[in-house]
Amino acid sequence: MKNTGKVLVTGASGFLGRRIVKLFVERRYSVRALVRKTSRIDSLQFPGVEICYGDVTEVESLKLAFEGIDYVIHAAADTSGTLVGARQVTIQGTSNVLDLCAVYPIKKLVYISSCSVYGLADFAPGQMVDETASLERFPERRGAYSWAKLEAEKLVTEAMAQGRAPVVCLRPGTIYGYGGENYTPMIGFSFANKLFVVIGDGSLVIPLVYVDNLAEVIFLAMTREESTGQIYNVVDPQQVDKKRYINTFVRKLYPGARCFYIPYGFFSAVVALQEKLLKALKRQPFLTMYRLASSQNPVVFDSSKIIKELGWQPTFSFEEAVEQILK
Repeated sequence: MKNTGKVLVTGASGFLGRRIVKLFVERRYSVRALVRKTSRIDSLQFPGVEICYGDVTEVESLKLAFEGIDYVIHAAADTSGTLVGARQVTIQGTSNVLDLCAVYPIKKLVYISSCSVYGLADFAPGQMVDETASLERFPERRGAYSWAKLEAEKLVTEAMAQGRAPVVCLRPGTIYGYGGENYTPMIGFSFANKLFVVIGDGSLVIPLVYVDNLAEVIFLAMTREESTGQIYNVVDPQQVDKKRYINTFVRKLYPGARCFYIPYGFFSAVVALQEKLLKALKRQPFLTMYRLASSQNPVVFDSSKIIKELGWQPTFSFEEAVEQILK
């Protein structure tokens, strides 16, 4: 027997979107997957999934997607790294979704934000970062993605305050899983998945959330009435540092690759030098000291609120998630 209610998933063909669709189909919901015409949809071919071609930047196509919908999971965001894409997709797309949620009889909007909205460079090492922590003061210095996520979240929290729609906002940490970007700039950088350079000595705890655990949180946030109007961090409680992540996961995922650790002090000196040189040449630096300091600050993200209020218990531990990915 199917559950009542139809779910619209934006960004359905993306890494997270595919997992959301799969979970909701398994929970016997009818799902409408919003995808662009250029998107691959082979991973969305499940019974009960309706493919809807459109774009969050195009209001008319969104209106068609909203027809007959009870719940909206807004996972679409720009990942191109450009200001134009960030402004059009992440910010304007979110504005369009919010406008339609105020018009159509939507029971719940689940907005997928990011832990990158926090002002990480301002925090003391070891600080616990909960939902009340201060947000980024200089989002433009963090890059297009973080800037757009913060601006879009401002629209969401404003809609919450005005009571325009029943909304819950989730702030995931670093999402990993099969088909995802499993070696992020927070860890270091790689060359063709054959050489991995790790920033620091490997002791930095990564704010990981396994993609299937996040999909479960999204389900809880959508179906639990008490989540309305709330903001939640979503980071797996199990603390995993870079060294453990490399040894347990990356070396097994790429068994022929080589991994090197570069001291943070040396790397930061190199970054500072290239930033000064490129600015003198009136060129954009590859990496700034501000972004480096933000990504490498050893803070700890606190997910106790969602555990306490919604009873979330991650289905997969880190080791179990790695086993699932490597199957």
